[in-house]
Amino acid sequence: MRPAKWFLGGFVGLGLLYFLSAIVLGLVPDETPPNVGPASYTFYACDNGVHVDLVLPAAGEGRDWFDVFPRSDFAGDVSSASHVVLGWGAKSFYATTREWSDIRPWPVLKALFWQDSAVLHVSYSGDPAARPNCRVVTSSIAGRDALFAHIDMTLNGPPRREDLPGYGPNDAFYAAQGTYSLFRTCNVWTAEALKQSGQKIALWSPFSFQVMGLLNAR
Repeated sequence: MRPAKWFLGGFVGLGLLYFLSAIVLGLVPDETPPNVGPASYTFYACDNGVHVDLVLPAAGEGRDWFDVFPRSDFAGDVSSASHVVLGWGAKSFYATTREWSDIRPWPVLKALFWQDSAVLHVSYSGDPAARPNCRVVTSSIAGRDALFAHIDMTLNGPPRREDLPGYGPNDAFYAAQGTYSLFRTCNVWTAEALKQSGQKIALWSPFSFQVMGLLNAR
């Protein structure tokens, strides 16, 4: 019985250490100079309570995303969409967890402990300006181009659509570079993208509220 208690105590202790480390490092700003300049590009960061998505203009503003993620890749008609929504994460978790009620232990553990490949979740939507969970973000042309380069590097070449069921007719999954883990979460990827665009981020932001907190503090 005692080894089981030790194991449980150690597991709880590691969890507390992880959470406290995230809180502390989430308060320390990354002092790396960002790409700064006149605000010329506007997009959004939207928090669904678990992770923060990037929401970019679908066409114009330096790139037509319909050329990158073509309409034919989507079951629905996305032609009238004004924005494209991007989020990076673990492949198995994305594929099996459409809603919170779908969460199962194995996909979660597989994602957290470096056992799952990554995908880029892409969907098309309308303008998110009126949504309370979205924050307007502005960047310079240099920041915009660096943001695009970050997304291109994540795709690691021409986009390759994954054969995964979407959450609806307007979304799809694409193969992505990197491996999801406890230390490199979906929000860490988003924070890195925001940094490229010229935003101040923390040293480590594994939780969505940390990413949004710095944006809201501007």
